[in-house]
This record gives sequence, C-alpha cells and structure tokens, in this order.
Amino acid sequence: MKISFEVIPYSNGIYSGLNIQIIPYDLQRNPNCHNSIVIDEFAFSLIERLFLENENPWSHWGYTYLDTEKTIIVLKKLSNYKTYLSSKNYLNYKDDVKLLYKRDTKIFKKKFPKYKNEVLTMIDQLIAFLTKILEKDINGITVIGV
Repeated sequence: MKISFEVIPYSNGIYSGLNIQIIPYDLQRNPNCHNSIVIDEFAFSLIERLFLENENPWSHWGYTYLDTEKTIIVLKKLSNYKTYLSSKNYLNYKDDVKLLYKRDTKIFKKKFPKYKNEVLTMIDQLIAFLTKILEKDINGITVIGV
C-alpha cells in the first residue's frame, strides 16, 4: 500500500478521481475552484474527522461547507493532531489514528515511521492553506469529496 500525502495546488475546476478538494468559499462563489488544494482520498481519511466530525463516515462523498468558525476549529484540531503525531515514533493499536478502512489503518500504523514526515508535511501545508484563507477574510471553505 502506497499513500500519497502530497498536497496539490489546483485552480482549474473540480479535480476528478479519488481525491478530496478544498476550495475557498462555497461552490456558488467559487464555481471554478480557484486557489484550491487536492489531497488523496486515503491521505485525507487520516484527518477527515477533524473536518467532518459530526458527519457520517462517508461524508467525504459530496460537498461540505465549513464557515469561518468551523475553519478556525479545524485549524486548532490540525495543530493539535500534528503535535500528537510528532510526538510518536511508532503507532500501536491504542493510538488515535484511523484511515478509511481498518486494513489500511493497520498497515499505516505499522509503516508510520516511513510515512511520518510526509504526514506532518501534509498537515503543515493544510494549516498554511487554511491560515491564508482566514488572513484574507474568506468566509469559509468547501470540502469536495469523491
């Protein structure tokens, strides 16, 4: 299993495939998805609950708008989760890590030392992206699922 934790800048409409796209504003105000980022579905599943905490487990299949307040909360959660993962050299079954499927979670935990730097970089890039949105007084984000 190889997961790409790359965060891809994208500004050319909705990105197709098994990916999650995060755009400034909602789709009505940003229909061409300018200044968005794209993350692999499996990579996003690691942090999905930080964005879509009260949604059903497959909420990444569709569009979810998060206003400024919720975006600030997501930023805090990302920062805390980054600190949590940074403190770990290895993961075991008790660690607060969950991917899309149990099998993938188990493999990820086993290979965490290999993925750790990529995961932390992904989280840093997400934090920077969301911080920039808030600094520009953009009133929210939309998470576009597969």
